[in-house]
Amino acid sequence: MLQLNRCFTSAITQICTSCGQRAPDPVCKYCLPTCLDFDDKEINLLSYPNIKRLVSLDHCDGLSAVSWYRPPISHWLQGIKFHHNKVHQCALSILAHTLWQRFQKASPLCVDVACCLPLHRFRFIQRGYNQVEQIWQGLPLQPTVLIRNKKTQAQSTLSKARRKVNLRGAFSTVTPVEGKNILLLEDVITTGATMDAAAKACKQQGAKSVWAMSISLTPFEG
Repeated sequence: MLQLNRCFTSAITQICTSCGQRAPDPVCKYCLPTCLDFDDKEINLLSYPNIKRLVSLDHCDGLSAVSWYRPPISHWLQGIKFHHNKVHQCALSILAHTLWQRFQKASPLCVDVACCLPLHRFRFIQRGYNQVEQIWQGLPLQPTVLIRNKKTQAQSTLSKARRKVNLRGAFSTVTPVEGKNILLLEDVITTGATMDAAAKACKQQGAKSVWAMSISLTPFEG
């Protein structure tokens, strides 16, 4: 089973970014439980009918997440995505570490490969970094499992149906995945269209199973 290294969160701040109190980590031991919305005894959120209806993850065998998209997590996610905020990155990495520990205890899946969803090269050059990789960088990631070979329209501008169409053929695998258990990592899952397109690319190349893991889930309206 892959192990998570948490040393990258050390000593960036001595203030909890949630409550503002002095703490050794960016999220203190009192605030951390308030960030965790889902039961640690049921790690596969697709087992809940109400969550399964919210997301379209037909090619995923499981889904784990830390929380709904709400403060302070939503603030931290915006901070790293649009402002490259290192404190927010570390706060989110602590949540990622906590979720990974829960996953190891509760999931029967033995992960062979963990991979962040890639950006298209144009968007990566434009932004200068992939915030998903930075959030999950404590995992021994394999960055070249997938590439995003199609420059798609921004998902936030599209309806749920158009999001699926927009992502058709957007991903392809660049390393062998046949017979492997793949863990795909994301920062936010809204409709699930992006994650499912990546999972489909893995399944088409023979992946044994694909599990989605995200910091947050956000209900989609429209």
